[in-house]
Amino acid sequence: RLLGREDSHNFVYDFLESWLNLRELGSMPPDFETFPEYYASNLQPEMKQETQLFFRHVLDNNLPARDLLSANYSFLNRDLAKLYGVETQTPFSEAAEFQRVQFTDKNRGGLLGQASVLTVSANGIETSPVIRGVWVLERILGTPTPPPPDDVPAIDPDIRGAKTVKVQLEKHRSSAACNECHRKIDPLGFAMECFDPIGRTRSAYDMRGKRKVDTAGVLPSGESFSNLAELKKILVRHEEFFVRTLVTHLLTHALGRHIEPEDRFAIDKIMLSAEDDGYRLQDLVAAVITSDLFARQ
Repeated sequence: RLLGREDSHNFVYDFLESWLNLRELGSMPPDFETFPEYYASNLQPEMKQETQLFFRHVLDNNLPARDLLSANYSFLNRDLAKLYGVETQTPFSEAAEFQRVQFTDKNRGGLLGQASVLTVSANGIETSPVIRGVWVLERILGTPTPPPPDDVPAIDPDIRGAKTVKVQLEKHRSSAACNECHRKIDPLGFAMECFDPIGRTRSAYDMRGKRKVDTAGVLPSGESFSNLAELKKILVRHEEFFVRTLVTHLLTHALGRHIEPEDRFAIDKIMLSAEDDGYRLQDLVAAVITSDLFARQ
């Protein structure tokens, strides 16, 4: 093996902290009164552990990188199973024990359905389709978003008011200066609105169910979806965008620096080496750390 057990453990932890921005988990903690279970069960470290175990499983078994998006399972303990509403599905001999759990909810599987990602991409009080959409663009699709124009006031979505989040964000898209970015950001973020700020499933924003969650969207490519599960299928269908982003983050982590334009040739070579076998994760990691770019650092 290219990585010993301890090195592998450190790699998984450090890489996920950087790539998925999990180091920021807890920087805007959920509201104590609204989400008491987050604190009663000390969910933050458990959320991270789920993602670490999931990534390690895909890595150790050399599964296709696309499984990070499309897998219909994860690794949960009793607290997380309760948070996800699947506690009756699998018996846990000990509360702290993590074990593999299959999901029947197709929205839940993969990184985009994990509480660590859903919490770090929320603001602690409510979700923001913009924040989550930007997270997907940057972390999954490798498309950084420029800052908003100085002359356009920010719209702070208020889901408690009469207007829906979508109606408010349509104001942004009505401006030519904002439309170019928001037509990419908003559909991705709205697909994840089926989960609340700590990753619980929801179908409405209010307890009475009057303000329904609308997860449907259309991508700039013209491809449409009605929910997160369908969006994930689209992302997997164009997996080369995700794989290139993943390889870019792997190289950034390995080199300890930002990727330069001339590095794209090394990225192309790494991707080409793993393409025929379906971009398997361990193969991609091996290609990164045996690349000429890494050897020359």
